[in-house]
Amino acid sequence: MAKARMLHKKISISSQVNKLTLSARLLFTWMIPHADDEGRLKGDAEYIKATVVPMTKWSFRRIKRHLEEIKNLRLIYYWEQNDDCFIEFVKWNEYQTIRKDRFEPSKLPPFSSNNNSQVETSHQPKANQETPQSNISESNPIEFNKSEYKEEQPIADKNPFKGPKELFNDPNDFLPDSEGEVAAKEAWGKLEPNNRTSFYSTYLKAHQRGLPSSLFYQFVSEIKQDSTIKNPGAVFNKKVEDYFMKGVEK
Repeated sequence: MAKARMLHKKISISSQVNKLTLSARLLFTWMIPHADDEGRLKGDAEYIKATVVPMTKWSFRRIKRHLEEIKNLRLIYYWEQNDDCFIEFVKWNEYQTIRKDRFEPSKLPPFSSNNNSQVETSHQPKANQETPQSNISESNPIEFNKSEYKEEQPIADKNPFKGPKELFNDPNDFLPDSEGEVAAKEAWGKLEPNNRTSFYSTYLKAHQRGLPSSLFYQFVSEIKQDSTIKNPGAVFNKKVEDYFMKGVEK
C-alpha cells in the first residue's frame, strides 16, 4: 500500500465535505492516506483511533459518530460484515491514480448493497444518481456559500426541535446537516456545553427561526469577550430576540 495519496484542491470547496463538522472533516481527509489501493480500510473505531488519529483524545464513541456523519453525507460506505466494520471511499478512482505495476488488490471486502448487517444505510447510488463528490465544483466559494445554505432563510432540519422530548437527547450525538446547524452546535459548545437542553431550546431553535450562521459566531465572540457575563445563554437569547425585533420594526 502506498505511503501517500493525492488530495485534490477541490476538496476545500466540496459542498458535502463542508457540511461536515471540523473534526469530521479532519478524520475524512486523514483516512485517505490509510486506505488501500482500492480505497478501503478497516472501520472499527479501535483501528481508526490507533491508525488514523492516535494522538487525539477522541473516544471510540466520538470516532463512530464522525464516521456516521461522513457516511450520512455519502462520502464513504461504512458497513459491518461478519462482525467487522469496513470503510470504502465512494469516488476513490476519480481522485487517486495508481500505477499498474504498483497496484495491490485489496484484501478487504468491497461494499455491496447485499451486505447483511450494515452500518451503512445509504446504498450505492444508481447509475443516474450523483454521488456527493461528483458535486465538487471549482465555482466561486462565496457564491457557493450563498446558494448552498441560503442562510438568510429558515431551513427545514432533519432533527427539528419539536418539544420537551428532544431535550433529553445528547447534543453531542446531533449530526449537523447545514451550515446553520454547524454554527448552532458550535455556539452551544462555546457557551453552554454542560447544558444539553439549551442546545435545542436556544441555539438550534434560533437557527430554525432563521438566524444567519454568521451571527452565531458574532454573538459568541461578543459574549466571550465580556467576562462579566454570568449567564451566556440568556445573553445569547437576548441578542437573538433583538435581531428579530429589529427585523419586525423595519
